Amino acid sequence: MAQYNRNRGGKQDQRRGGAPAWMVTYGDLMSLLLTFFVLLLSFSSITEEKFEEALLSLRDALGIMPQSLSIVSIEQEAQTHPRPPRSIERVAREMQRRLQVLGRDHDVDLEYDEGGIKVNLPSQILFESARAEVRPEAYDVLDTLAEVLEDLPDSTFEVRGHTDSRPLLSSAVFEDNHDLSYGRAKSVTTYLTEMGGVPLEQFEIVALGPAQPVASNETEEGRLRNRRVELQIRGEFEETELEELHRRFDAQEGLGASSLGEGSATP
Repeated sequence: MAQYNRNRGGKQDQRRGGAPAWMVTYGDLMSLLLTFFVLLLSFSSITEEKFEEALLSLRDALGIMPQSLSIVSIEQEAQTHPRPPRSIERVAREMQRRLQVLGRDHDVDLEYDEGGIKVNLPSQILFESARAEVRPEAYDVLDTLAEVLEDLPDSTFEVRGHTDSRPLLSSAVFEDNHDLSYGRAKSVTTYLTEMGGVPLEQFEIVALGPAQPVASNETEEGRLRNRRVELQIRGEFEETELEELHRRFDAQEGLGASSLGEGSATP
């Protein structure tokens, strides 16, 4: 009986098993290449921060939000980055638009000032004669100003009090016009910070009394114009816009109305 391990010639099958000899050399080559690239990677300067940046960039391109990132964390990250400076003309336009909605644009004068905007608030719309308490009729005007100022966190606001040159005779609270001008500027600042929510550290108060008139104190009309509180807004505005506004105001194309309301004749 023939055996299965023998061929026709009676000789034992001598076939060899396993992979071809060339695959051994090929496997050695791949191992050396892998070791070489591992060494290159270990010597590279890739940092964790750069790797995370590259990973986030890839995720953004694919529209994938990382698992650890939520809408709340995105909003918090946005709050940590300062907002770009607002356009000075946009600020003035927004202020004028809000005053027009209230019907008070003829009571407030917006002017170009070196480095920013000057808001002129006549005393007759803010205060009673020889007093520094803000009248309730002026609350809507100051509320409107506060809404605009809240959107200018990088700006500074200088509140200047002015009076006419006539001596202050009928006040038991204020010693003279300088004292009255300080009280009025402080009252406006207090309202804008406490009622309007504008941070106090952005404000400066200046009491000028009759020192800087804008009209003659010899006439009633001139004295009426001199009794005022000025709010000067300064911030990081573009130089080109400042120059453009300067040219426009020089050409009498102001951003606001310049008419004043009726008022009393005392400081």
